[in-house]
Amino acid sequence: MGQLITLKLAGKGLSHRTRLYISIKGMISDEKLQRKIGFTPHEGQQLVIASQARDITICAGRRWGKSAICAYLALKVLLEKDKRIWIVSPTYDLSQKVFDYLVRWYMKVAPSQANSISYRPNPRIRTPYGSWVECKSTENPQGLLGEELDLEIIDEAARMQRKIWETYLFPTTASRKGKTIKISTPFGKNWFYEQWVDSKKDGGAFTFQSKDNPYFPSSEWERAREKLPEHVFKQEYQSLFLDDAAAVFRGIREIVGRCLEDVRTDHRYVMGVDLGKYRDFTVLTVMNSVTHNVVFWDRFKDINYPLQKQRIEMIAKRYKARIVIDSTGVGDPISDDLARMGLVVDDFKFTNTSKQQLVEKLSLFIEQKALTIPDEPVLIDELESFGYELSESGVLKYQAPAGLHDDAVISLGLAVWGLPSVKRVKITNPLTGLLDRREEPRKIKHFEYV
Repeated sequence: MGQLITLKLAGKGLSHRTRLYISIKGMISDEKLQRKIGFTPHEGQQLVIASQARDITICAGRRWGKSAICAYLALKVLLEKDKRIWIVSPTYDLSQKVFDYLVRWYMKVAPSQANSISYRPNPRIRTPYGSWVECKSTENPQGLLGEELDLEIIDEAARMQRKIWETYLFPTTASRKGKTIKISTPFGKNWFYEQWVDSKKDGGAFTFQSKDNPYFPSSEWERAREKLPEHVFKQEYQSLFLDDAAAVFRGIREIVGRCLEDVRTDHRYVMGVDLGKYRDFTVLTVMNSVTHNVVFWDRFKDINYPLQKQRIEMIAKRYKARIVIDSTGVGDPISDDLARMGLVVDDFKFTNTSKQQLVEKLSLFIEQKALTIPDEPVLIDELESFGYELSESGVLKYQAPAGLHDDAVISLGLAVWGLPSVKRVKITNPLTGLLDRREEPRKIKHFEYV
């Protein structure tokens, strides 16, 4: 792995840049560098350090030490001359997990170089000998174009779209014959799984459970096993690739049909409204309460709220539809305005609990093929990519992958939420796979879970 650049200070009175000079010390000594930064890699991390593979794919459970090992490998490259490194994640916040380790260790190696670290416009280190490392986010894929890299670290890779990897990330290491390290917990058998299988050919594929880290508390392992759904535990802690495990909604293609139609005077309708303005989309989904067919679907953005209200009013009156609207935040006054227009409006305020209830009901309807949706690519893509996130404290949260939208999912869910109640139904929790008999909640004005 290249040559180590050692920074020394020589002579007082010289400029900061002039006082820095470079001496080549030969190959980087892992033992000396680890002692210098105070890092003692455990057995699994040592296996990764020893790998000579150009493409490394690490599938590891939570708190195994993925961020630390990537930061260490990035540091070794950063200490060479004229090297270019990216740390890429779905968001800048996620990329900073690796970056924070790197900053702490770089300052132990080069304590006089604090001014080489910046956080605006995005986290970056530029060394005085021409090397740099920069954090990147996949939220704006256009910002990933055009660079040539010696090392590319892709964090939470399984949560990224295949297109991001194939179109934007894969080409970056070609001209410099750079190295790629992909790390993640598994998320079904998606493109990350395919990369892990491919990396096995050259000895670059690694799989580790959380408890393979000797510092991981055994009590936390048992707590996670008891508290989490079985397949979530298998993915997030045992690091197992499971078929279709990431999908919240299953069988989506089976409910696609020709269902868009004009109003039937003898039928009743409900409209789900998820509001957006500039960054997000507003989506209107009208469902026939008798046939459970989606009969009208519209999606738009960059339209001011007065015009949005006019559109909602026009469609609601056309179908004589009852409106179920996301009244969280800005939706609250809009809901009141729609009610003043003479429309029937049910408010739905989102919390983590209420969103879980909404998603579980929609999942039940899809799983039992109790509704029909139109062949709208945006709607189908959002339903198929919709997943969950497990927080550090073990709380499950339903959401779209980072950088993607879930407006169409929420609008459809609100429409399904407004369907007539039945006495008792079986609600299937899509994460646990268990059937839970519960009473359907009544639809009332200003409905809110607390």
